[in-house]
Amino acid sequence: MSMITRCPSCTTTFRVTSQQLQAHDGQVRCGQCLAVFDGLKALVTLPEPAQAAAQGAGAGETPGFELEPVVATASQPAAARGSELVYDDRDYGPAPEQLSLDEELFPDPGRARRARMWAAGSALLLFALAGQAAYYHRGDLAAQYPGLKPYLVQFCDLLRCTVAPPQRPRQIAIEASDLQALDRSRPGIIQLTATLRNHADLDLGYPALDLVLTNTKEHTLARRIFTPTEYLERGRDAAAGIPANAEITIRLDLDTGELNPAGFRLDLLPAPQP
Repeated sequence: MSMITRCPSCTTTFRVTSQQLQAHDGQVRCGQCLAVFDGLKALVTLPEPAQAAAQGAGAGETPGFELEPVVATASQPAAARGSELVYDDRDYGPAPEQLSLDEELFPDPGRARRARMWAAGSALLLFALAGQAAYYHRGDLAAQYPGLKPYLVQFCDLLRCTVAPPQRPRQIAIEASDLQALDRSRPGIIQLTATLRNHADLDLGYPALDLVLTNTKEHTLARRIFTPTEYLERGRDAAAGIPANAEITIRLDLDTGELNPAGFRLDLLPAPQP
């Protein structure tokens, strides 16, 4: 069954079928002015004489050629054209065409270009964020996923960084600690001894030691934070970390001068990444 629809831009009318209108929810393009419009909403009703003329003119057409324009006479006012339409078999250019999916989503070519640029920019931003996250959490990634470690090492070679075990001081316990003088003739020279145990199931980085010296009233006399390179004995790699479920003993010689400490407090802090 054929129907008549009118282009809202140039008021040219066309014969269409229900199959053509249902193909893209009624969206068609005018063959005269190339405007895109809803053919369902623009359907018009012809008076009986005009319908008979249109049907008679279409009887001799080649089968399948159904999108010819039905045009109002130019001499009539625009308000009267809806009831004064007659069939005109002149060639008015291409008939309405169905829209592709891209044309339905992006009728404006410039809008489609902008959408592609936004998509490319978003993908680049996500890639940059993923690289930044891998940089800051490289130690955790290498510990949790050992298969990634070679790639993280190559990544760090480019950025001049290292892949060290993760810093998790809360999973390292101070099993024992002691502070005593090494030589009674030199009371200012003391030695700090501490045993650290890694309670995690993976290697952890050496923590920093936060040492506070106190007097007899437990008031602070001095405080200093020691990094792994300062308290580890020679020959031990600070980047290797404490093995999983293992313990190490630390001995650190200190010169306290005339402070004469009576006690101390020891805590563990995250060490700076090399």
